[in-house]
Amino acid sequence: MSRWATPVLGLFGAYWIGLVLQFVLTGSVSIVPYIVLTPIVVVTLFFLVAPVVRTAPRSFLRGLVSAVGALTVLGIVLLVLEHTTSASFPWTGNNVFGLPGYRIASIYANPNALGFVTAVASLSALWGVLETRRPIWGVAFVVVFIGLVLTDATMALAAFLAATVTLFVLRSPALGVGFAVLSTIAAVGFFLTETGLSYLTLLIERGGSERLEFWQAALSHAAETPLVGAGFDHELQTHNSFVAIVLNLGYLVGGVYILAILGSVGTALRKARTGSPWDEFVFSMLVLLVFQMLTESFTLGGLSTESWLLATFVGVSLLCSADSDVPLPDSVRSRRPNSTGPKQ
Repeated sequence: MSRWATPVLGLFGAYWIGLVLQFVLTGSVSIVPYIVLTPIVVVTLFFLVAPVVRTAPRSFLRGLVSAVGALTVLGIVLLVLEHTTSASFPWTGNNVFGLPGYRIASIYANPNALGFVTAVASLSALWGVLETRRPIWGVAFVVVFIGLVLTDATMALAAFLAATVTLFVLRSPALGVGFAVLSTIAAVGFFLTETGLSYLTLLIERGGSERLEFWQAALSHAAETPLVGAGFDHELQTHNSFVAIVLNLGYLVGGVYILAILGSVGTALRKARTGSPWDEFVFSMLVLLVFQMLTESFTLGGLSTESWLLATFVGVSLLCSADSDVPLPDSVRSRRPNSTGPKQ
């Protein structure tokens, strides 16, 4: 564990104490599951799962990508059935970037959930391609990335692109900047088309204006009970993990939680600067998760897939040594100041 991880773990501990105090002060039963689950999740994912992931990162990512690939294939099969039979599945066959008939949701009630896991899997498969150069990782990337596009989950796609730019910049600044420029040109080109302009208008109305209204209403409500929050059983929509935690638990406890998450990202960044490919990937994944938190509400200690993955990668960033056991490519090994050749 690095010296930077200790104060961040302290913040998570303070957050849990805050949960207990909130329950004592308010008696809100909605807080109890988080009081119970948060330490279980932290112990399980931080101290048990994260070290295993660090020991065999490619095996972990291989399993993750394979599972999400299977979900993507299932979603495509359901899409075919939607169009060729009388069967009907939620969200399946809706518009994708303004084009009708292509959207998939697989087993999820909302395609945004599938969008999230395909974004995580796409970044994982991309890292596998960069590290191994094996065709199987390339095939896997194509499958899960197609799944990401077909979910029409705009923020998940944006989070993936931001994480990809981050990963490329850490490996080669020129590569990262080049990818960012090309992605921007492609996006602008799409939005200049008739279909793209129509889709952009929809994004602004629903993804932009609507969410801003949610955030303003939630923060206004949070200001009414700034110390104790509204609990987890209110009916206000937030679509933002940072706004949600402040609304649920108040500015003090919510602020401690936000500092803990940002502290984890900062710790991951410091490790990424050592030149380890795995540490670069972990930081990039946390960038993806933070981007996703801006438009989706999930909390470390929850039971959603997003919550589990957040806890796993936060644990990996905090509790595992920066000296990864993942073999380094020659190009990376040569730039590390303390690298040495194999023992004779």
